Amino acid sequence: MHTLAPDRIEWKRPAIIVGTIVLATIVYLLMPADMNELAKRAVAIFIIAAVFWATEVIPLYATSLCLVGLQVLLLAHHGGLAPADVGPDGGNLQFTVFFTPFASPVIILFLGGFLLSSAVTKHALDRAIAAKVLDPFTRNPLLLIYGVMLITAFFSMWMSNTATTAMMLAIVAPLLKNLSDDGKFHLAVILAVPMGANIGGIGTPIGTPPNAVALAALRQGGFDVGFLDWMLVFVPLAVLLMAVAGVLLYFMLPPGKALSIPRLKHTEPISTRGKITLAILVLTICLWLTGSWHGIDDAVIALIAAALLTGLQMLDRRDVDTIDWNILILMWGGLALGNAMSQTGLVAYLMDLPIAQTTGFLLALTVVLLAYGLSTFMSNTAAANLIIPMALAFPAPENVQLIILTALACSFAMALPISTPPNAMAFATGRLPAATLLRVGGLISAIAIGVLLMGYQVMLPLILNL
Repeated sequence: MHTLAPDRIEWKRPAIIVGTIVLATIVYLLMPADMNELAKRAVAIFIIAAVFWATEVIPLYATSLCLVGLQVLLLAHHGGLAPADVGPDGGNLQFTVFFTPFASPVIILFLGGFLLSSAVTKHALDRAIAAKVLDPFTRNPLLLIYGVMLITAFFSMWMSNTATTAMMLAIVAPLLKNLSDDGKFHLAVILAVPMGANIGGIGTPIGTPPNAVALAALRQGGFDVGFLDWMLVFVPLAVLLMAVAGVLLYFMLPPGKALSIPRLKHTEPISTRGKITLAILVLTICLWLTGSWHGIDDAVIALIAAALLTGLQMLDRRDVDTIDWNILILMWGGLALGNAMSQTGLVAYLMDLPIAQTTGFLLALTVVLLAYGLSTFMSNTAAANLIIPMALAFPAPENVQLIILTALACSFAMALPISTPPNAMAFATGRLPAATLLRVGGLISAIAIGVLLMGYQVMLPLILNL
């Protein structure tokens, strides 16, 4: 993700903050007279969110906290400073409208996923399983690329993409060190990690934050998409894209003629606590996959897993303290922003504009390119937070397509080191040139976007049928 350079941040930060506030104020004053007062204020808050998230002038989670505070103060009459009778429903918004998203089912679902990820990492289950499963793939260069991608993708479906990437880069590091006459093949192996993490994350609702933002919007629109429903549609898509990406990596960064790949060995046994954690993980996944049978909500299952991990002391207080609370706060800000745009009537106003009357493929293309473009240069979670609330306002079932297209396009931005945390971590190894990442990652991104646009009219109705 993009950050300001330390040596330039001292003068840039106040300039960006002041400039953004001035811009938001000007936009507020220029809003049409027929737009209600709260909607005008929501536009100004949206401008602040977009600039702050894009520039990371302050941390992403700090922007989310600021947004929630601004929404309460400027939009809520009860608990805030907004005057009465200025909004679409009499201007009597409750401040709780902006607080409740932090305890929404999607946030709880992700919280459970983060705790599972922390427990798996703490008890070395990830390294033990990955090293053992990856070893059979070391017999052939193309197999090795696919092995790295598939294992990374599998873990990224259940764990944080950042944690998965760190784990896999550590596992392949000894292998890369001992490669002989590999040509450019070591770059293919390194790139297989972020590509697998980015693509694999689309496979489950907890695989990446844009998925969770999309899931929350779908449920708000009355579409209760289950865990298994999501996987049945998007795991095959992920497998297809990884099949293409593996071939591209192999031929664009080919191995040397005398390549020798060392075997991987992992002799550290799994501890008793690790086995208990593994049992909880398997139980949780099984419950998620069978939700249509037992009727327990995915968020409740995540909460049960969190209770078991902490109650059985697989995780202690320090482990709970170190999970990605900043991501949860970032998601909270996005969900609250969506509530603000909806409750103030801003989304309804935008839907009456001529530009919003676009339909069909042209609309899908516009949304996908916008989401992809924003996610290339800013946090994909922030990009999803900005676009998905507007996509939700379109009539069903078109809004379902636009919401999911946005989430997937945000995950497919893989061309630059700043595009995703897995890209940044792979680039940080010091062995991956930015030009190589741009050339290979950009091509894989373009193919993924092309597949998405060609197949969404067939693929996405499956979600509705499920």
